[in-house]
Amino acid sequence: KLERNATIPVVAAVTSVGLAYVHEYIALDPSVRIVVVLRPCEEVVASFLNKSKGRNHWQTHRRGKESDSSTLHNGSRDDEYVQRDKTWDSAFPNMSEEECRPFMTRKDVLSDERKKPDKASALRAYCEIYRSVAMELSERYPKNVRIYDMDAALNAISVQEDLLRWCGFDEPVLETTLHLNKKK
Repeated sequence: KLERNATIPVVAAVTSVGLAYVHEYIALDPSVRIVVVLRPCEEVVASFLNKSKGRNHWQTHRRGKESDSSTLHNGSRDDEYVQRDKTWDSAFPNMSEEECRPFMTRKDVLSDERKKPDKASALRAYCEIYRSVAMELSERYPKNVRIYDMDAALNAISVQEDLLRWCGFDEPVLETTLHLNKKK
């Protein structure tokens, strides 16, 4: 149950793409509060690898050998082709080989130093850029941007209360008996 001054609208959006627009949000409303919830990088990588099979929004696509013009080579392996995605490809930065290489696994680098970075390496590079930009924004706009650890934000009542108070909810009442999406 959240109670807040009814004359002040509350808008909540869950998106990683919004980080690029923080400057504009603050210019439009200098009182805006932006919560950035950071998740461990390897969890982000695993999640995106699972939900983006056949697509790669994090590396530049180039024409492959296949005849279908909507199917492009993702640049990481000779045998991997991905579908172009008009919605999501432009929503994420395209990582160069140089940006991805530091995030390749040691096993990949040791097995073949000519090996091109894969999607997981690009995702790790994306995570690092995202984390870095979030930190810069929170330092530049401390009254507008605050960063929380995902595990703490989801599981620690004191962190949840702090987050909600910072967003302007004076006396948040949290329902702590709900346990959604918990595996038994």
